[in-house]
Order: sequence, then C-alpha cells, then structure tokens
Amino acid sequence: MKKIISLLLCAVILCCAAVPALADGGCPCGFSPIIYVGPLGCSSIVRDAGTDNEQQLWKIDTKFLLTNLKDVLPQLTKAMLLRNAEQIGDALVKFVNACFGDLALDSEGRSKANVTTPELNVPQGDRHGPDSDYYFDYDFRLDPYEHADRLHEFIAQVKALTGHDSVKLKCSSMGGVVLSAYLDKYGYDGIDVIICRCCPLLGTAVAGEAFCGKIELNATALTRYGEDAIPYLETGFADDIIEGTLYALLNVLKGAGVIDGLCSLGDRLIQDAADKVFQEALIPIFGTFLGIWAFVPEEYFDEAVRFMNVPAQGGLHDKIFAYRSAMAHIKENLKAARNDGVKVCLICGYNVQRTPLVTLWKSTSDGTVDTKYASLGATCGSVKEPLDDAYLNALENKEYLSPDHMIDASTCALPECTWFVRDWLHCNGNAGIDELFNLVMTSDEVSVRSFEEFPQFLEADDDADTVRPVTGAPNAWARLKSSPSYLNFIRFLFSIVKQLILLVK
Repeated sequence: MKKIISLLLCAVILCCAAVPALADGGCPCGFSPIIYVGPLGCSSIVRDAGTDNEQQLWKIDTKFLLTNLKDVLPQLTKAMLLRNAEQIGDALVKFVNACFGDLALDSEGRSKANVTTPELNVPQGDRHGPDSDYYFDYDFRLDPYEHADRLHEFIAQVKALTGHDSVKLKCSSMGGVVLSAYLDKYGYDGIDVIICRCCPLLGTAVAGEAFCGKIELNATALTRYGEDAIPYLETGFADDIIEGTLYALLNVLKGAGVIDGLCSLGDRLIQDAADKVFQEALIPIFGTFLGIWAFVPEEYFDEAVRFMNVPAQGGLHDKIFAYRSAMAHIKENLKAARNDGVKVCLICGYNVQRTPLVTLWKSTSDGTVDTKYASLGATCGSVKEPLDDAYLNALENKEYLSPDHMIDASTCALPECTWFVRDWLHCNGNAGIDELFNLVMTSDEVSVRSFEEFPQFLEADDDADTVRPVTGAPNAWARLKSSPSYLNFIRFLFSIVKQLILLVK
C-alpha cells in the first residue's frame, strides 16, 4: 500500500512539474496556432442589438435592402424613363441613406452608440493545427489601429490557451490592412508566419477613384466583368449549361451594340446624378469609414481628401491620416520580418476584370484589388493584355517575368516570396492554393523556388479546384482541353469568332 501511495505522489509531482513548461511555450505539437484575420464584412454590424428594433445593417440584411428599394423603385423607374438626372439622384440618395445612413461614423471616427458589432470572436479552446484556426473579426468601418490593439490582445490570449510563444497570421483582403497597422504599431515579435491573400497592402484603385469622384460605366469592362464572374454563379441544376448560355448571351449583346448603348446612356445619367449622390449620401456616410480610407492608394490620397470634404481637424481627420504611416512602412516591415526569419507569403490574383465603375478599369486585378498594390509593386500589363513590347525589349533580367508576359515581379518589394495566380477571383476558395499555404506554414524555407508544383506564376482551374503552373498566354483551346465543359466550349467558340472579326477588320 505504501508503495502505491509513493508512486501516486511521484506521478502528482511529475505532473505539477510539467505544468509550467506547458504554460511557457511548452506545447509539444511543434505547430504554432493559426490566427485568420478576416476580410471586409467578416462581422455583422447591428442597430439596436438585443431589442425588438434590432436590424442588421452589415452583413446586409436582404429583406431590409429590398424593403428600402421597394420604397424608391417607382420614383427611380419613372426618373430613368424620363432621363431626369435630378430625380434619379433624389431616389438614390433616399435609398442609400435609408440602408446605410446609420453606419456613418461621427466627427471623432466613432460609431453611433446603438450601432455595434455584438458578436466579435474571442479565442476559445486550445485546439490548433494545420486544419484549425482562430478567427479574428472586426468592424471594418473603424480605425485599423483599434483593430491592431485588439489583435495584440487576441494573440496573447491564443498563446496562453495553446502554450505556444508564437503564432501564424493568415490575412485575407482587408485583413492585410489590419496586419499593416499591427506591424506598424507592434512589430512582428511572436509571429513566425505571415500570409497575405489578395490583400490591398498599398490600397486599391476602386477606392482611390471612387473617393476622387472618377466614376465611369464602360461596356467593355462590364462585359469582361460578367464573363469573369459567370463561372462563380450559384445557378444550381445544370450549372454548366446556364453559365455557357449566359456567356454566349453576354457576348451577343456586346457584339450587337446593346451593352454599349445601355452603358452610354447609363454613364450620362450617372455623371448627371453623381454630384448630388456624392454630396448628400456617399460622402456623409462612406467618407467617414476609416477602413475604406485605408484602401485609398497614396497617389490618390490628397485629391481624395479634398473631394471627400475631410474635416481639417478632429478625431476623424487624425485617424484618416494616421493610417498613411502603416501603408508607408508595410514594405520595410515585411522585409524586416522576413530577414529576421519570419516566413512571408504574398499571393495575388491577376487577369480578372476589375469593377467596371471607375475610370481605371484596365488595371489588372483579382476583380477587386489591383495586382500591383497587392504584390507591393509588380509591373503589370493591362487586364487581358501582356506588357508592351517596349518594356519587354528593355527588360534585361527576365528571371521574374511571367511566361505569359503579363507580370514582371522583379519590381515587387519581396519578389522571392510573392506568388501570382492568373484568372483567380478575389479570395475565392481553391484547394490548390490551400495546399500552397500548408507548405508555407510547415516548410523550413519559403520562396517562389521552394515548391516545384507551385512556382511563382500559377493559373486557377476552378472546375478542378486547383492551380497549375502558367506556361504561356491564356488560351481558350488549352482551357477546353484541360476542362472539357460546355462553358469552356462556348468560350473557345467565341474566341474563334473574335479572331475572325479581327481578321476581317
């Protein structure tokens, strides 16, 4: 009996001795936890949460949106038929203010007291590994440095829960803005991996142009935008047939001049109504969103400050200007982290038509974020086009030139750890890209030369849910051979028609 008691006491002593080790970075798994920093809209924004009047303002409540649209639809329809720009402006102002007015921040950059994000995640449990992460969400309207403060606390809590002294940060889209503010304020201590997926690290032209009032509806851009979006539509039964039919219809309408005519009419109406809508709705609401200001590239910023009537002083002014520091330092902060042993991976989409509502519609992108901004400086051809011959002929070192001649990565801040995926829609799920991320998180060395199956330039195959190396210019026949679907057959057919039209011309 005494021997049994002695053995039990020894076991208790050994367990007690192990506790401090486990609490002090002592988890034996060898894989530090992942914190996923989500994109814009990763959390719901609610008015009067917990009351009978509760209303979800963002992520947008569809019923709420349709109710407000129903209220203005007769007025808007009549105004468009009469081509009355003033009445169109009145209807749009009423609709935007009804749906989004309560989201506006005050002159100090604070939300209305009754408009909150009531269910922000807090880290729970100690489960972690390659297939598990801690989700970090935030109110996208607010100051990125406020999110950085909360992320700093979040990281400390995750470390305490898991017994690790470092974490991996995986950031999507606007998550890169939060990362930029975090690195600018807290540095990279305690971080061993940084992944940025489609992140507007230097902004995005959609925000820059919109905040400067540079709005344009372009038929070519609209057609291409529709073509690139069609494969991602959730059409249910007979997906491929519906997608192929829509692709054909879109191209027929473009060829017949219908889309050009509608865009020409729409663009005139937009230009006539734009000033009223900006002054009475967009500037008072969206012009207060600090998160959207973080998307404005440096070259647009001064003009945007003037156009958006930013107050000359006060909290909102100071917070808008403060983020310029994070954007200015992101290149050197990521370089310093990588030089100090942090594994860094930037991955960007290209050759997708960007939002067809701004004048810079030719900028190659993932449909949302310009490739040059997400990659911290790649030199890019226009969307769907290679770099011009003069640039290519003058380029001496072609080590970082994409096989399709659309991207020169040598001008990136971190060319050795920046990947590019052709035809990849903004942050769209892809098992092949997920596999690359797993390799980045588990490998000792990380660069564009580290993984044979994942070279610097890839193309997305969403039918097969994977990526493959880019071998040359986009080719409709090659796409049809690799993925023989009705949609790809229609794409191939129209590519021949377009070539014939060019030959005739």
